[in-house]
Amino acid sequence: MITMTATDAIKKITELLNLSFKRAAFATTTLVDGNTEITNNLEEDFKVGQELYIVNEATLSPAPEGQHETREGLLITVDSSSVIIAIEMKAEETTETETETTETEDVEAGQKEMMTSATLTDGTKIESDTEGEFKVGDKLYVITEEGEKVQAPEGEHTTDSGIVLTVDAEGTITGVKYPDEQGEGSLQDYSQVVDVFTTLLNEVKDMNQNINKLTADYSALKTDFEKFRKQPEKFSVVEKKTFKESADDWKLQIIKSQHKNK
Repeated sequence: MITMTATDAIKKITELLNLSFKRAAFATTTLVDGNTEITNNLEEDFKVGQELYIVNEATLSPAPEGQHETREGLLITVDSSSVIIAIEMKAEETTETETETTETEDVEAGQKEMMTSATLTDGTKIESDTEGEFKVGDKLYVITEEGEKVQAPEGEHTTDSGIVLTVDAEGTITGVKYPDEQGEGSLQDYSQVVDVFTTLLNEVKDMNQNINKLTADYSALKTDFEKFRKQPEKFSVVEKKTFKESADDWKLQIIKSQHKNK
């Protein structure tokens, strides 16, 4: 059995009867199921307030209440009286691949915005791979005239704003010095270190002077001691007496004392 729509039936009858008449250009379309045909039975586009019909083989029947989606993505909502109360286009669905691509593009765009950029004194444009200010450890790139990003050459680079950057052979920033600020890495400001070193050096000098003085005093004492040690021994007569001599003197004193008593 061949299924015919109302439009096909009218066309077929016209051909059989060899009739020629002006054909009404009713607004029709097909739903997403690919089979159901709908119409407003009017010679104008679908609009709110019109009645919606389902096209059968030879007749039209009121469209059921609810939302009907056409293959063009049109969402037509009708009430219980089959009157169109809302018409809107279905939001386009984004495929997973498209979503990933969009997210990747957004991330890349965000990363590009986050990159720190500057211009060197010779007009060369540079940028790092991180956001914020230039920092030790960042990768530094040079932007060519063609817009390509290549690794920055090794050496020292100065921007037109006075920022000094040192880069190693791997394109990594090893030193950063902003104007009127203390440097970092290989460009660290060593003025404070020099001050501390100078203070320590002065203290060492004072200590060395004290050591020299102590050494001189020690040398003088050592000289005096050596002179004293080499001098001959000097004792009094009493000290030079032997024990026997001392005993004889004691006996003599006793005898003298006895004679006096007589």
